[in-house]
Amino acid sequence: MDAFGGDEEGAELKKLLAELAEDSDKVETWEALVRTCEGLEGGINRNSSSQAITALRDVYDRFLAKFPLFFGYWKKYADLEFSIAGTEAAEMVYERGVAGITNSVDLWTNYCAFKTETSHDADIIRE
Repeated sequence: MDAFGGDEEGAELKKLLAELAEDSDKVETWEALVRTCEGLEGGINRNSSSQAITALRDVYDRFLAKFPLFFGYWKKYADLEFSIAGTEAAEMVYERGVAGITNSVDLWTNYCAFKTETSHDADIIRE
């Protein structure tokens, strides 16, 4: 077992990272890397190791910096952060997403639904 999880997981991550080092514009490789990181340790959750959580966050941050218009990944990242670290972490991801793609109706809809579900104060939701 290494910093990326099991031997197989580590080997797959290293292979995908090497592919991205050669061609960082290949969306399919990025998506495979995200899926692989999400599957570390049987699926990332709040009980996962800090190394696995950090690896996942790093991959999402790099992926969304490269492809900020992929609104579905902002939602997936926010959902993961909600399950790992709670409401504030998920809200920070949503805020980064809507700041990056202000005209994404889908992302705004998801963000508003999240705020409605997690806030019990109507004044906070209106902000």
